[in-house]
Amino acid sequence: MFKKAFIVFLVLIFTMTGAFAAGSKKKSKGPLKTKIIEVQTKDNFLIRATLTYPKNKNKKAHYPTIVLLHSLGYTSGQWENLTPTLAKQGYAVLAVDLRGHGISNKDSKFKIHSWEYFRNKMFEKYPDDVIAIIKQTQKTTKKAEFNHYAIIGGDIGANTAVLVAQKMPVKPKALILLSPSRTIKGLYIPIAMTELGSTPILVMSSSKDRITTNEEIILKRFSQAEYLIKNVNTNRTGMMLIRNNPDVMKSISWFINQKMKPIKIIK
Repeated sequence: MFKKAFIVFLVLIFTMTGAFAAGSKKKSKGPLKTKIIEVQTKDNFLIRATLTYPKNKNKKAHYPTIVLLHSLGYTSGQWENLTPTLAKQGYAVLAVDLRGHGISNKDSKFKIHSWEYFRNKMFEKYPDDVIAIIKQTQKTTKKAEFNHYAIIGGDIGANTAVLVAQKMPVKPKALILLSPSRTIKGLYIPIAMTELGSTPILVMSSSKDRITTNEEIILKRFSQAEYLIKNVNTNRTGMMLIRNNPDVMKSISWFINQKMKPIKIIK
């Protein structure tokens, strides 16, 4: 009897501690704020993203948004300094973990699902997942502006970016595609490329990767607007093009700032 009462006591203590922790929020340190965005899909997958934006004395400030879509097998946390670099310039940055990756690897029953076991039909849900996260972000906060936004994606994230842009009623002001291909895991983009209107595109790949550089040239035939190729001398692909490569970071920032104006931050 005493043993059962003791167990009940411990459960109550842990429950109260968890509730207190869940209800308490630590103030963000530094010049940026972060917020987790979560949405449950129709097939009961939990898709999550991290929204980062500048602290600003102007409480009513809302920011043009940059959506980051990582490479296959990576996570949103592996964009290195790109997220804080863009946020400090005056943008909101929505870094999505694609289905089966990072903090988007569970269903509503918290069963883990890894991208390694996905078939193409599952990968083909990526664009709708990202659009669902964008809509949830719009419902959750006014800080992120989606009348003025851009998307940056690496390999499968690049293909997803094109298909998201095709489906969105408001087209992005810019797309940056790192190592895209005509098709990756069932995500075929040539037709979508013809439906992006005046959206300008910056494409970057490794100049040593003949397969991807050839894909860039083929995809250019489908683009209806500005299509800029700027390859780099590296052995990396996808989002890893930015690793230890300040020139890639500068090119991304330059292209974004050409197409969108960041919000002035009042400190």
